[in-house]
Amino acid sequence: MANIDIPNGSKIYNFSNGFIVEYDNACSSWLLILGENFWHPAVRCILYIAALLYLFVGVAIMSDVFMGAIEVITSKKKTVVYLDHESGEQSTKEVLIWNETVANLSLMALGSSAPEILLSVVETLSQISDRDSVADGLGSFTIIGSASFNLLIITAVCIICVPAPHYKRVKEFGVFIITAVWSVFAYIWMLIVTTIWTPNRITIYEAWITLLFFPLLILTAWAQDNGWWWKKSQISPNEDKSLTVSRLSISVNIDRYISQTARRSTA
Repeated sequence: MANIDIPNGSKIYNFSNGFIVEYDNACSSWLLILGENFWHPAVRCILYIAALLYLFVGVAIMSDVFMGAIEVITSKKKTVVYLDHESGEQSTKEVLIWNETVANLSLMALGSSAPEILLSVVETLSQISDRDSVADGLGSFTIIGSASFNLLIITAVCIICVPAPHYKRVKEFGVFIITAVWSVFAYIWMLIVTTIWTPNRITIYEAWITLLFFPLLILTAWAQDNGWWWKKSQISPNEDKSLTVSRLSISVNIDRYISQTARRSTA
């Protein structure tokens, strides 16, 4: 302590393995504890693990409530009246108000990614008033890491968990291709923004362009889900049903071939 210039009015806290000098402009953080770095490593480890588990449980509870609310919203149905071509009479049926593709890409994605989004928002708001501050990238890297986990690990688990010789098909393969292309483009866009366009900086224009990509993704996926609004040909009751029967037989033969191939590979 002889080599340290301690101003008048400062407080000194002595510990067994060091000391702390508190100046007039003391840290006003509500999270940091004075002298915590001088505690025993075992005590710090236990407290850190307990705090992480507590936060994980809190995030899990909030996510379950949020996802439950989203499921209630997306499960709403309405009754529509349509003309039955076979009987020539009007019939009614219940359909979902929300399009499944739009709901999965908007509300469901928001619910599953809410913790990363909130973390990024909190980090941005805490540093938005200071022009000279340098972001640590916690929020952005969390979002990128979560997207990578969903794209790679979740997809791999969904494939591995199906036992042979069973298999699953992608219901809307066109929508799957569009979302896959957009997912890869997101990483390419981040590379362009951070290293080519404005290296090591994110401008407000880049932020708005990135935000506008999201409704464009939903719009293209919705258009693909509706067949880009091309009128699909329908077979009237008076026409020959041989085409429909042949399509069904081809589908059955393909299913049998896939099942036999899977059994041979397992054998």
